[in-house]
Formats: sequence, C-alpha cells, structure tokens
Amino acid sequence: MAFGTSVKNAVEVTKAVKKVCKKPVFIKLSPNVTDIVEIAKAVEKAGANGLVISNTFLGMRISLVNKKPIIANKVGGYSGPGVFPMVLRMVYQVYENVKIPIIGCGGVSTTNDVIEMMLAGATAVEIGSANLVDPYICKKIITELPKVMKKYKITDLSKIIGGAHHG
Repeated sequence: MAFGTSVKNAVEVTKAVKKVCKKPVFIKLSPNVTDIVEIAKAVEKAGANGLVISNTFLGMRISLVNKKPIIANKVGGYSGPGVFPMVLRMVYQVYENVKIPIIGCGGVSTTNDVIEMMLAGATAVEIGSANLVDPYICKKIITELPKVMKKYKITDLSKIIGGAHHG
C-alpha cells in the first residue's frame, strides 16, 4: 500500500529495482486504487518487464458478539473467488493500455477462470488462495486444461491471450 497506490512511488520503486536487478521485473499492482491503468502505464514506462494484477483488496469483518473488528489491524487482505470479477476487469482494462505481459491473479480457482483470465489479457495466471482450500488445485487445473480447451475449441493457449478484445 505504501508505494502501490501512488503513481510516483510505484515509478520510483520500479526504477530502483530495475537499477539493481538484471532479471525481468514484474510489478505487482494493488487493486486499492482509483485508476489501475494509470499506474500500469507509468511502471511500464519506468521499465517494468511485466505486471501482476492484482494484490488483495482491503476488507474487514466485525464480530457480532463483541461488536469489534475481528482482525487486529481492523482491515486486511481479502482474496478468493469473490474478487475474481474485479480482477478480471482490471486485467482487461490494463491489457488495452500496455504492451508488457500481465500475470492475472485474484480469485482464480477453476480451469474456466484460467481461460477467462487469459481472454481478458493475461499471459499467465497465478493461483493463490485456492491452494489453501485445495492444495492440489493447480495439478487439477493443469490436468483438466486439455479437456476444457477442447470443449471451447482452443488449440493453442497463447492464441487466446486478449481474445475478448477482438471482434
């Protein structure tokens, strides 16, 4: 949050990391911003080799018993299937405005989610919190992928990246 919600700070961090790192640098963007496209374009210009969209959303819960926030910090990271449509929208919008690869992550928990994220513009897809529910989810998705690709007449995953933007 300290640098991920400010264009200026995100650019400074990107430049600083690029200065000392010889490997490709992917910047993970926070969804807790007014305009994620603006930050994505700025870090691309600052030298980012790719983007990860997105991090957790700020959320909170309140105990009905003691009527106080459940999380010690009052707010914390919210992830899981509930964030998928919001992340998908961000990947879609950013894809239209940058030329660098995007790793889509946030709420991905099924093979269909992977396909949908790639159609929005993700070059690769990350699975996070679904691993906490099912530690074998990645293996299941990879195993199921050829069957789902056949169902949707997809012969090459690389050809569907950004496919929802065409036509």
